[in-house]
Amino acid sequence: MKNEPNHSVDEPALVRHSAVSWIETAMGQGHTLSRALALASELEWGGRHYSARTLEGWLYQWRERGFCALARAARSDKGGSRALCAGEVEALLKLRVAHPSLPVTALVGQLLSEGVLQKGAFSMPSVYRVLRREGLDRPGLVAAQAAAHGPAKAFETELANDLWMSDVMDGPALRAPQSRGGAAVHTFLFAVIDDCSRLVTHAEYHDNEKLRCLLDCLQNAFRRRGLPQKLYTDHGKVFTSHHLRVVCANLNIKLLHARPYAAWSKGKIERFFRTVQEDFQARLRLEPAADLAELNLRFSRWLESDYHRREHRALGGKTPNERFAERGGARRLLPADSDWQALFLARTTRRVRMDATVSIEARLWEVPVHLRGRHVELRYDPFDWARVEVWHRDTLAGLAHPCDKQLNARTYTSADYER
Repeated sequence: MKNEPNHSVDEPALVRHSAVSWIETAMGQGHTLSRALALASELEWGGRHYSARTLEGWLYQWRERGFCALARAARSDKGGSRALCAGEVEALLKLRVAHPSLPVTALVGQLLSEGVLQKGAFSMPSVYRVLRREGLDRPGLVAAQAAAHGPAKAFETELANDLWMSDVMDGPALRAPQSRGGAAVHTFLFAVIDDCSRLVTHAEYHDNEKLRCLLDCLQNAFRRRGLPQKLYTDHGKVFTSHHLRVVCANLNIKLLHARPYAAWSKGKIERFFRTVQEDFQARLRLEPAADLAELNLRFSRWLESDYHRREHRALGGKTPNERFAERGGARRLLPADSDWQALFLARTTRRVRMDATVSIEARLWEVPVHLRGRHVELRYDPFDWARVEVWHRDTLAGLAHPCDKQLNARTYTSADYER
């Protein structure tokens, strides 16, 4: 038998062994190799997700050489750089300190243009090793930024609906119908959680992570649980959109965003996502959902019958339902006949041209002729466009309609062209 290097049993090897053991078990339960790898890629191994290709490589290594093949041998030159000299390292670190927010690839590109680095004479892994060693890689910068903002203090609002947190996470992959070629459909879980009670005011899986999904989630939460005083999110594109700011302003909700590098401040919703992954989504491996509708139905049942009724140590042994009922007496509610569609319309201001048209998102619209030359506010649903309202001085002046230039040309008479 071929002699193998005597590696110590390190944590990465144990993580890899857990993954390949899980894959073998899944195959033993009737799953094909490709299906077992796909399922394993959706799980976290040692706090990280790995691609099916990486997992397959570990599996073959383990089958061929056993556990020792999963251990990573330490480099003999660990702690040093095999491709960067002292002068290059100094220039790299100086530039990183001066511009910590720039991508590493941009820094390397700058050093290449200055002639400090020579193309083909170094590798990107060697650059990342230098930055990691000096604490200037991304995790090191995150820790430094958090320290600069002071300690991460635990907090909890006193009343329900004082503060809600919202975020989105990757959900399970679903097998599409044969009509779509059987390709996997990726899902995303949008969720809103109450800070005081840990009650999830609404959460739902969607097949994309666009703004419309977030607005749908928020509207359902507002209908069921009332309106929060503040909504706390990160700096994702949908959470900083103009449309969301307008919706929050309409409902008198203060929109707050976490500081960069301060993900710990949204720890409650991150912990909920972890519970979803380890509990609800873990059960899906035993009985996968057939489609998005079934996934949301089963998730809703789990949320209401399990999570909301589960005693929470941080709540003094109370359940989220109990805490929300106990501290949600002064909830801010809208009248039952509120026009939710109007409240969630996007708004923008335009000056009407002399031909009585305005442009919205590269589309031309006709408005009432008497508004020519005036500034108007347009209210519309950017996902539907069925109704575009024209407001002037806080009064509904009419509706805008798509401009058909060819139709207008056919309906004009000679008098329209006379001066």
